[in-house]
Amino acid sequence: MNENLTLHPRVTELIASRICHDLVSPVGAVNNGVELMQELGEDAGDEAVQLIASSAQQASIRLKAFRLSYGAAGTDKNVGFKDIRDAFTDLIGQGRIQAEFEPDLGVKFSMPSRGFFKVLLNLLVLAEECNHGEGKISVSALEGNAGMRVLVTGNHAGFREGAEAALKGETAADDLDPRSVHAYVTGRFADYFGIGLGWQAQKELGRIEFTIKAQ
Repeated sequence: MNENLTLHPRVTELIASRICHDLVSPVGAVNNGVELMQELGEDAGDEAVQLIASSAQQASIRLKAFRLSYGAAGTDKNVGFKDIRDAFTDLIGQGRIQAEFEPDLGVKFSMPSRGFFKVLLNLLVLAEECNHGEGKISVSALEGNAGMRVLVTGNHAGFREGAEAALKGETAADDLDPRSVHAYVTGRFADYFGIGLGWQAQKELGRIEFTIKAQ
C-alpha cells in the first residue's frame, strides 16, 4: 500500500461535482413529487407517488455505488463480490449496456487483498464510460484465478478524451476535467492499494480488455 499517495484539491472538487451532478436529477424529481402532492393533495394520485418512489430508488442506487467506489465503505471487510456486482448492475439498470459476470466469481475471489473490490467497482464504472452506445461488459476470472478480466465490447467502445492518460497518471490534476477524473481516481486507488491494472484497447475492433490483479 502506498501511504504517500495524496489527491490534489482539484480532484476532490471534480469528484464532489460528479456526485452532485448524478444526484440532482433524482433528488429534484422527489422534490417535484412532494410539491405536487402538497399542491393537489389527494388529487395528485398515484402518479406523484410513483415519481417519488422511482426517483428515491434511483438516488439510493447511486449513493450506494458512490459509497463503495469513492468512500471508505468499499474497503470494509464485510463487502464482498456480490455487493460490487449488485451495485454496478443496479447502477446501469436496464440501459444500453449489458453486464455479464462469470458464475462463481464470488467464490473464487472471496477474500482478495484490501482495496481489490473497491478498485474493481471503479474499473467497472470506467468500463461503462468507455462504451458510448449499446454494448456489453463481461467479467471473468483470469487463468489460475490470478485476477479478473473486464472486457468491453461495442461499436463505439473506446476511452473518453483524456481518460487513458488520466488512468496512467500522466495528467496533471489541474488539467483533469469531468470526462477524465474518474479514470484518474481509478488509477490512483489502484496505486494506493497495490492493485495491478492493465488494458489493451482495440478501437478498430470495438473492444477494450482490462485486467485487475492483486499484487
